[in-house]
Amino acid sequence: MRDFAPEDKDIAAEAEEILGVGEVEITEFAHGQRIGVTAGVARISGGGRSAVVKVISPGRAGNTWRGSHDPASYRYWRREADVYLAGLPAAYTEADVVQPSLLRLFERADGRLSLWLRDVPGASGEAWSVERTGRHARRLGRAQGRCAVDDSWVAGEVPWSSGMLREYLDTPDATSADIEWHLLDDRDLWDTPLMKRHFAGALRDDVLRLCHERYDLVELGERLPQTLCHHDAWPKNFLEEADRTVGIDWAFTGSGWIGADIGNYVSDTALDLLRPAEELPALDRTVYESYCAGLGEGGWDGEPEAVRLGMCVMAAKWTWLVPVMLKRAAQDFDHTVYGSQSVDADRLYGERAEVFRLLASWAREARELAPKVFGRRSAVSG
Repeated sequence: MRDFAPEDKDIAAEAEEILGVGEVEITEFAHGQRIGVTAGVARISGGGRSAVVKVISPGRAGNTWRGSHDPASYRYWRREADVYLAGLPAAYTEADVVQPSLLRLFERADGRLSLWLRDVPGASGEAWSVERTGRHARRLGRAQGRCAVDDSWVAGEVPWSSGMLREYLDTPDATSADIEWHLLDDRDLWDTPLMKRHFAGALRDDVLRLCHERYDLVELGERLPQTLCHHDAWPKNFLEEADRTVGIDWAFTGSGWIGADIGNYVSDTALDLLRPAEELPALDRTVYESYCAGLGEGGWDGEPEAVRLGMCVMAAKWTWLVPVMLKRAAQDFDHTVYGSQSVDADRLYGERAEVFRLLASWAREARELAPKVFGRRSAVSG
């Protein structure tokens, strides 16, 4: 079924209620295809007005469905609708981290939901400078600092996710369709020209160690102070409007550890070529320092080493990409990034190599920080 076709009766009827016109112009946005909850996202314009509509699906039988009906799962299909209906906790809104206004939620006859949202102007995080990203990190820190010291949000109306990163790594079919972890130890794949040009020598060894220790890093994160995390914090999911951060895509939101979202944000700026990897050292430093300042403003007075550890263990999140890259480097593959945009393979692997240098350094830092944070040696400290 095509989503957002101009002749679609649901879109026409909904647009009539929201925009006052049934004749509309539809501009579809690129969106992740791996998790089948999102059926489509588009800007709908008509009568001099516009709104954004997101259609979410309960899923259908068959191998293509990778969402969940478990309210605790990060893939729970209704969570984003619940977040918009209930609103974000005051800890977020008072820290100037908000969501677009919900104009209307429609329950369609086929079981899907359509969320009509205010069309927020302005550029998303992929267009921000390092300094501007730091302002966002400070706001996020204020929100998450307050959520860390006041857990009243836990008992709210939204079925927040829990154990997100562990489940993310446990369910590779929800992350990518072609993850084959056994490929990590295939030396022939590491010796393909594309991999040898970008992931040879010490970097290869560091990346392999990171992959094999991914669950040890997750365990460290699970022992850190908990807060309310977005869990899909990357540049495209945040906009800035009137000195506020406007977040979108709240489908995965739930309990997570201090520093997790900023670790996600920094590491995911260059994986899909949104920002140049050469910015990573400055971005890493600025985001960490700004987030720590925000945590203090939110009332959290824990040790900065715990925050840094929470940021560093997020290196584990991207380990699934390694067997995927190995497999695709050995094939005549049309390399794409988010939204299926074709890109030059050497450019993509070169930028990702720099990201994995950062991730490997984070893993080393996590090994050093763990004994300081927890007072004894950890599973990855020696």
